[in-house]
Amino acid sequence: MRELAFVDAIQEALREEMRRDDRVYLIAEDVTVKQLERARKGLSDEFGENRVINGPIAETGILGTAFGSAITGLRPIAEIASINFITVCMDPIVNHIAKYRYATGRGDISLPIVIRTQTGNAGPLAQGPHHESSYEAWFTHVPGLKVV
Repeated sequence: MRELAFVDAIQEALREEMRRDDRVYLIAEDVTVKQLERARKGLSDEFGENRVINGPIAETGILGTAFGSAITGLRPIAEIASINFITVCMDPIVNHIAKYRYATGRGDISLPIVIRTQTGNAGPLAQGPHHESSYEAWFTHVPGLKVV
């Protein structure tokens, strides 16, 4: 069995899905900054600025873009740099993204959005109280969301 570092597995999965489906795109803060690439390494070079989008330094803007584009048939991967910043996104995630399928009445419209973030970064890479939380359990209690 092949072994990969976790970050390499994420990078490979992103690349595979973007190659497989032209509707898949990535939107994140500082997506083209080489020092911050990590799991996104090389994606902007391979797929271009129309599919690897430098989003605003505004998490709700990133998720609003993902929400709107998913309604039109795109398949966004919205990256939030740290789970601590997801707290400002509770409204778009819980009240809009999670409920949209149910709000359409018949449930025939879904929003294929992946929200990717990192959580609980302890150890030598620890970044203090504003980057170390683990809020993923909040989302396991929201109908319409799948947490992996």
